[in-house]
Amino acid sequence: MFIEALREFQATDASRRGELANALSDMIIAKRVDLAQVRQLLLDEGEQGLLDELNQLIDLIEPYIEEGGVDE
Repeated sequence: MFIEALREFQATDASRRGELANALSDMIIAKRVDLAQVRQLLLDEGEQGLLDELNQLIDLIEPYIEEGGVDE
């Protein structure tokens, strides 16, 4: 489900990504997604573009991740 949402996020025009970005960020911050597992699946599937998108999203929310203590 998370990877499908990430695909939708990537396909959406940047000016319309707000809700999707918030939903993905909330899932990461609240530890409802295993980032290590997601990264491995993306690597296994050769989805470098999605992996890059995930990394950019994580960079944006990193201060919140540190506060929430999300394990990577």
